[in-house]
Amino acid sequence: MRMLLLLAVLPALPALSGCVEAFGDQAADEPGTALGAFHVVATQTSNTCGEGALGAARLWEFDVELARDEGALYWDNGASVVQGILDDDEGFSIEARVVVDMRGGDMPPGPPCSVERRDRARGELRGVDDDITRFEARMTYEFAPTAGSRCEDLVPGELSVAPVFAALPCGMTYDLEAKRSARPPE
Repeated sequence: MRMLLLLAVLPALPALSGCVEAFGDQAADEPGTALGAFHVVATQTSNTCGEGALGAARLWEFDVELARDEGALYWDNGASVVQGILDDDEGFSIEARVVVDMRGGDMPPGPPCSVERRDRARGELRGVDDDITRFEARMTYEFAPTAGSRCEDLVPGELSVAPVFAALPCGMTYDLEAKRSARPPE
């Protein structure tokens, strides 16, 4: 169950995730000027969390919609929109975090344990003028128990029944290559 909780959260980032519906007319409450939908291929370059931890694969594909405003890039993974920073040279950075209670639902009782995941993406938009057709980025995920958490059972050891991580804290890094799959609405 703990693994399923984190797996449900992993794709929710910007950084990484999930299916996006067909890109139609932009709703009035969506921020910025739409750049289009992009198909992303993510290749894992490092992983200290353990092979297959949290269901992470070496190769991962997902779709994301991007929009921009002055100094801002909006990353919409279909579940949430995360605002990042966009510089004058089309470089961008996005950061997000989420905390997951690892003792929720039908888990057996135990000491409090929650894990914070910090997501960071840094990259460059590519195209001619305002017509962005692709982007490249590096995305990192860092996992660590929150202050006061007792999460010893999540890593291999005498308290562990089904470890989720090889070690905590830990991290994963992906190189992202993205190509536009749908133009922005006119």
